[in-house]
This record gives sequence, structure tokens and C-alpha cells, in this order.
Amino acid sequence: MLVLEDFFINFCILCTGIFLIHHYFLRDHLSNKLIRCKSLRGICHGIFGVVLMHFGIQLNDGVLIDLRSIPMMLAAFVGGWVPTFTATAIIIVFRLVLYPITFSSLNNIYVLGFSAIIFTLICNSRMSAKRKWVLMPLSFIIILASTFYIVIPEFETAIIIFVQYASAIAFASFGAYIIKSYLSRNDENYEKVKLASKKDHLTGLNNVRSFDQAIGSFFSSAKAQEIDLSLLVIDIDHFKQINDTYGHPAGDKVIKKVAQLLLLSCRSVDFVSRNGGEEFSIIMPDCDTDSCQVIAERIRKAVDKSTSRISEVELQVSVSIGYATAVQDNIVSVADLIDKADQGLYKAKQRGRNRVVAGL
Repeated sequence: MLVLEDFFINFCILCTGIFLIHHYFLRDHLSNKLIRCKSLRGICHGIFGVVLMHFGIQLNDGVLIDLRSIPMMLAAFVGGWVPTFTATAIIIVFRLVLYPITFSSLNNIYVLGFSAIIFTLICNSRMSAKRKWVLMPLSFIIILASTFYIVIPEFETAIIIFVQYASAIAFASFGAYIIKSYLSRNDENYEKVKLASKKDHLTGLNNVRSFDQAIGSFFSSAKAQEIDLSLLVIDIDHFKQINDTYGHPAGDKVIKKVAQLLLLSCRSVDFVSRNGGEEFSIIMPDCDTDSCQVIAERIRKAVDKSTSRISEVELQVSVSIGYATAVQDNIVSVADLIDKADQGLYKAKQRGRNRVVAGL
């Protein structure tokens, strides 16, 4: 009796379900630490298993074979015991409700329940993902083998069907592992690209794109909460001379040094970014003019006292800083706030550099 070909529909449903569940329910915005999210994952995988069971292969005496064990493996792999037992319970209940209660259906409770325990233990171990995906289908096949001859008494028929069923489980598990690995790598690459699009490659600070997005959000929030919002615009003095004299690698070293000092000198809630070349900015929520000036002076002094070793030379640099504060009703737009801070920077340059000036 050949049943291997009939598993093709089950496998197509399996592949489709893995993609859909991963895309809509297993992305990073669903925290693994929340029980309700784990339960949701279990429900999704349980319904997934029921669909596979509905399109399964019905043999004599109420025997039903399909790939419903794979969603249980997936649930264990992505969430641990909560989604695993949730999915298993759903599959068992629907097996008893939708199909006649026979010895085979009661045996199904033992097979799935015991498998759920084994899957959970395997996935909670420290072994690699590849080894987990070897042991889970292997353990299921062993559990299945312990009872298969009972539900199909004819030994020769049982052997033929079991070999095909075990082969289908093995190949489907391998396919599920390949798909999950692909989707996980795809998510990791997406996050890397997403992060790279927001960060400056040289300093690790936020880049100008992030600044443009953040300043509007901070400004709107400050207006809504009726709090002050300050902005520092910082420029390294005589930076072109550093590049011309010591080369661009030396200039990059200076930029990274200044970036580190900015992070050390400002508050943890401040938004620090490199806006291009030797220019930086710091968005400072809930910061009045006096506090902004104090922090700006701290930054200026920290940079002025620091040195960067270029070849055999200890290079000392300074920064000019312009700042502005959006007190209620005095600055009506983001563009106005940026323009005022830029005016302060321009005046600091005009007055001899290495100083902090407010934009008026």
C-alpha cells in the first residue's frame, strides 16, 4: 500500500503554514517572555496541525496519518513548553471531536502527549538547532513505532505504511528545518540592514536619517507634555587641516574620539548623532537652557582636554557648540529649533571657536 505520494499535499500545506505563521506571529515584536504570546503561538501551531490532520490520509479502522507532529516540533522550537502543550491539546481535542473515537484516536493521545514532553525536553537543552531537528523527528518515529503495530495488526501492511510514514516525517522535518533556518537568517539580515540604515558606520552613533526622524518626534512630544527641548549642534574646529596634514585615517580617528566623548558627557536619555563629516548633534529632552549650557560646556571641556595619538604626535582638538531650547511658544517648529542652534554654532565659529554660544 503506497501512501508516500499522498503526503505531498500535507507537505505543501506544511511549507505554506511555516511561512505564514512565522511572518504574522513569530516576528520579534512578540516577546518570548509573555505567556499570552506563547499561548498565541501554541494556538496558531495547534490550528496548523488540525489543518494538516484534515488533509491527512485515512486508513482502515479510523487510522489517520499526517504531518501534525511537525507543528508541535515547531512550537517547541520557537517557544518551549507553553506553545507545545497548547498546540498538542488543540490537536488532540479536534482529533476526538471531528473524527470517530476509536482505539486509534485514543492511542493518538498517548503518541502526541508523550511526543510533546520529549520535544520540550529536547528544545530546552543546550544542543544546536540542527541536532534538535534530528532528535525530534527521530524520537517521534520511535514513539510511533512502539504502538504502530497495535493500530494496524497486519504486520506486513504495518511495516510498509510505517516505513513510508517515518520517511515522510523525516523528510518533512528536514524541510521544516531548512525553511526555519532560511527565515531566521532572513530576519537577522533584515535587522542588520535596518540597524545599519539608522547608524553611522564610523562612530556607531545615530546618523542624519535617524536624527531627522527623531527630532520631529521629540519636538511633538515636548509640545504635548509642555516640557523644554534643547538641541546642541557641534562641529570639530579646523577639521579640514587635520585631514590635509595627517590624512583621512587620522581624521576618522579624531571623529571616533569625539563621538566617544559626546556619549560620555551627555545624559543617557539624550539622542546623539553624527550629521555628516565633522558635525554632530544632540537632542536633549526635558532640558532647559541653563542645563543645556552646562552640558554643552562639559562636552567642550572634555574634548579640549583630550588628545588623539596620530603616529608620533599627540593631537589636541576642540569643538564649537551652538545650542537652542524650545521653551513653550518661543520656537514654533523643528526647523526653527535647528536654525537657532545653527546660528549659535555660526557665532561660536565667528568668535574664535572652542566655545559654546546660544542661538537667538
